[in-house]
Parts: sequence; C-alpha cells; structure tokens
Amino acid sequence: MDQEIERYLNDHLAGATGAVRLIQELADKAENTVDREFFERLQEEVESDRVLLQDLLAVIGAEPSAALKLAGNVSVRISFMKLAWEGFKPGQLGMYEALEVLALGIQGKCLLWRMLHELIHWFPEWDDADFEKLELDATRQRDQVESYRIREGLKALVDHQRIGPPASLP
Repeated sequence: MDQEIERYLNDHLAGATGAVRLIQELADKAENTVDREFFERLQEEVESDRVLLQDLLAVIGAEPSAALKLAGNVSVRISFMKLAWEGFKPGQLGMYEALEVLALGIQGKCLLWRMLHELIHWFPEWDDADFEKLELDATRQRDQVESYRIREGLKALVDHQRIGPPASLP
C-alpha cells in the first residue's frame, strides 16, 4: 500500500511543480497589478503545498520521484507550447485554456486533501497536517481562478461583435 500512496503523492507533487510554473507564466502575462499580485500569492500558496507534499513523502520514508518530476516537466513544456500556439495572452484562447488547466489542477488538489484526510488514521505520521483546512484553501483558490477563467473565456470565445466592447464584459 505504501507504494501506491507514494505514487499518488508523487503524481500530485509533479502536478504542483507544473502548476507553480504555469502560475508564474500567468503572473508574467497579467494585464494589471491586481491580477499579477493575485497570481503571485497563488504561486506562493501552491509552492507551500508542493513543499508539504515533499514533507508528507519524507515522513513516511518515501522520496520525490525523479522520473515523475521529469515527466511533469516534459508535460508542462508541451502544454506551454500548445498554449503559446493558441496565444498565451489575455483575451486569447491559450490564456483561457491555461486558466482551465489550472482550475482543474486545483480541483484535483481539493480531492487530494480530502482523500488524505480520510487516510489519516492509517498514517499517524501526518497528524500535524490539517487536511480539512487545506481542502478549504484549495476550494477558495479554485473559485478565485474560476472567476479569471470565466472572464478570459468571455474574451476569447465570444466574438467582440456579439459581446460589444471589452468594457461591457462582466
């Protein structure tokens, strides 16, 4: 069983590593200071989660998987190429899709924390972790990213002749 939990945590660790890079890209492409500061805070929070995952692995005697880390890095690079091709700028499809990928990843993190909360009885080494709070934090993050995703989706997916000038977007 420990091999399975080790793989599961490593999968999420690879995802968190990719998310940190994606969020940095979103911060760099932000149109204004408020958006940039949001993504910078989110990046710090996801980096903190990434470190926690490493700690959870360490206390059960496991290590981060170099192979999964490499796979995560390759996946991120391929994703960035696709997003750049779509136009990784505000108002373009690539930006919308980047936010969608990020929202899905954060939802996966919500499910991770919920599952780890269920497993705590069998992993007393994790007693210090507040998985319920982590799940709530991830839900908040997902909801915040979702508002950005919707905004960018309206810009990217609806022809401006249909929606009017950008100022009319919600």
